[in-house]
Amino acid sequence: MSAAALTALLALGGCQSDVLPAVFGLGEGGIAAYSPGTLPQIVAHDGDKLLGQSASETGRCIYENAVGRRFRADCPQGYKP
Repeated sequence: MSAAALTALLALGGCQSDVLPAVFGLGEGGIAAYSPGTLPQIVAHDGDKLLGQSASETGRCIYENAVGRRFRADCPQGYKP
């Protein structure tokens, strides 16, 4: 192993960084305590495009928002596939 590679390994071995993920063993990795709660109810808004009915949930439809993200929400009243 070259001297430069050995020096780099030794230098990185003692580094601590909040920027690098904990996967590399160099940071905290965003450790947070568990906190119970509920997820917000997802609803369709004006401008969201209705793509069709959900295959896995009755009464739910698949929508696409303005930035192209797809999500599942309740179908509009009177919706027939």
